[in-house]
Amino acid sequence: MNPPCERQIGALHIHSSYSHDAEWPLERCKEVFKREGYHFLAMTEHAEGLDPERAAVWLEECDRLSDPACLILPGFEFSVGRQIHLLGFGVRKLLRGRSMEALIDQIHEAGGVAVWAHPVPASLNLIYPAAEALDGMEIWNSRYHKGGGLPLRLLRALEKLRETRPAFHGFAGIDFHKGDQDRRLSVAVESPRSASAILEALRAGQFMIQRGRLRIPATGSLSWRQQIEMALHTNFFRTESNALAP
Repeated sequence: MNPPCERQIGALHIHSSYSHDAEWPLERCKEVFKREGYHFLAMTEHAEGLDPERAAVWLEECDRLSDPACLILPGFEFSVGRQIHLLGFGVRKLLRGRSMEALIDQIHEAGGVAVWAHPVPASLNLIYPAAEALDGMEIWNSRYHKGGGLPLRLLRALEKLRETRPAFHGFAGIDFHKGDQDRRLSVAVESPRSASAILEALRAGQFMIQRGRLRIPATGSLSWRQQIEMALHTNFFRTESNALAP
């Protein structure tokens, strides 16, 4: 018998103190997010700050802390140049791709989901050549996008990319580093509560971005009701991304 599909609430793009610029130990991340109702954490430690020995210790701790109530999914954030960061959700080993294309291939070979992190206006045009290989990009990052609003420029970019790449999806990440950050941006996945099932659902775009009462599908396609709900949360007269430079 297959395990039942249930609504899993997840936090994407999470850093613990294994990343050089993050505050909380992994155990505290798990305790707080679990208490706040999250069923899984997609960790994305900075790969460049870890050596193989340290990464192995971190992976062991992820596995030890993960439990049926709250899964800890290992993963990394990889730097490709100064303004491009790639998230590898579900990746369990360090990768050293020499180019963006090679790194995306390695993420997929490792069973991971490859997502462009917090695109900024200066680098947004670079996403189009890579879209064929990527699983998606962050259209909402609560650390970079101040004020809690969805940057419409990224939503429009997602729509354009999906015209030729329907399997390209919009993701939302907390980009958690500090304890006082807003942790209310989540994704809801309909799947069994297992790492493999959740990763497959993320890869397939079978999730909903949510913040409060606002719901946005991974496709970025909004119903009239959703557009009205967004109007209550987002300034539609703002046409530029409010992403900060790294």
